[in-house]
Amino acid sequence: MIDFLAQLLGVVLNQIFDAVYSISPAGSLGVTIILFTIFVRVLILPLMINQQRSMKNMQKVQPEIQRIQNKYKDKKDPESQKQMSQELGELYKTHKINPLGGCLPLLIQMPIFFALFRVLQRAGTYITKLHDIYNELAVQIMNVQGYQGILQGIVKERANVQFNETTLGTVEGLQSLLSHLTTSEWSQLTQTFKDIPQTLLQQKDNIEIFLGISLVDTPNDLMGQGVIIAVILLTFIAGFTTYLSSKVMASGTQQQNDQAAQTQRTMNIVFPFLTAWMTYTLPAGLGIYWITSNIFQIVQQLAINKSMDKTGEGE
Repeated sequence: MIDFLAQLLGVVLNQIFDAVYSISPAGSLGVTIILFTIFVRVLILPLMINQQRSMKNMQKVQPEIQRIQNKYKDKKDPESQKQMSQELGELYKTHKINPLGGCLPLLIQMPIFFALFRVLQRAGTYITKLHDIYNELAVQIMNVQGYQGILQGIVKERANVQFNETTLGTVEGLQSLLSHLTTSEWSQLTQTFKDIPQTLLQQKDNIEIFLGISLVDTPNDLMGQGVIIAVILLTFIAGFTTYLSSKVMASGTQQQNDQAAQTQRTMNIVFPFLTAWMTYTLPAGLGIYWITSNIFQIVQQLAINKSMDKTGEGE
């Protein structure tokens, strides 16, 4: 499923990229990710609105839910449990509540996130312009005698890079390998393959570098290249906007009990650190995606809260 979704997202990304690149090649991958993120968030906006309405309605009927649950509190036999489920189902149906409505947007976003990770890992494969550049670079490298051994020496410590006859013996295979190289590995490669046209390398960097960092590198790799301030800012902003997003989301609902409140507080602490860690270890382009998504979520939630306050939904 992830591969299919990655192919689909690759098509969408490529269309957005072509439009952005025609306006300004510089930083076009970063701008594409931002616009793509907004596109995805707008696409699932109806689900988010329904989620909020469902949560508001769930709070409204919470006393009735607790009454039904208490009614069958000491009745654990299958028939009683079935009867309780039926009564809860009727209650949800009457008030148009989807108990799983709060999970649906997350369930939709997670495959998108993992598929986007796959696309960014292989940006040179999914984005036609980058694919053409990497193909030309592969052709130039294959013209050098003994290129296989040189490449193996450059990426010998990369456990996730597989070497075989297809990878090193075909232009397409070598193109895929080159799209996995970090900026530091590209530096080593260009020092060895001095005949590679600088114009191709400049085109590649012009596309992949956004706000001074390579979006196909992980911040962990970037730390080794001395881009410390940018890495710190990227991971901090990703974590902080996640925290703000969770706080704003919580402001749109009312906790029903101490346990729920404690769970929410724990999530508000854990998720920002988890996001920061993922941003640090995955391609930097995903950090841009995460930050853009969080900012959109914050603005969206504030607008939803304001709208529902005016209409009195959930009261």
